[in-house]
Amino acid sequence: MAKRSELSAKQRSEAVLALLRREEPAAQLARRNGVSEQTLYRWRDEFLAGGEAALSGKSKVSDSPARRLAELEQQIEKRDQVIGELTIANRILKKYTDGSR
Repeated sequence: MAKRSELSAKQRSEAVLALLRREEPAAQLARRNGVSEQTLYRWRDEFLAGGEAALSGKSKVSDSPARRLAELEQQIEKRDQVIGELTIANRILKKYTDGSR
């Protein structure tokens, strides 16, 4: 299993920005930060994907807890409505089957 980097998100982003600005070769940046070149390039790809998602308005990072809570409450309301409808249908079916005996 790969060793998890002990660098903070800020340190990682600084390394990625240095890579994108071509301040140093990737091998040197990776060695200075104690990671492999592959890890550095993966961070770059994740960094760019996050930026692209944020600019397109589809970022999951920007979802606030309040928005997530509202979505979950809406899902609960829909499920409660379905449960209520099924309960009514079940009672009607029981009423008709009990009466036919």
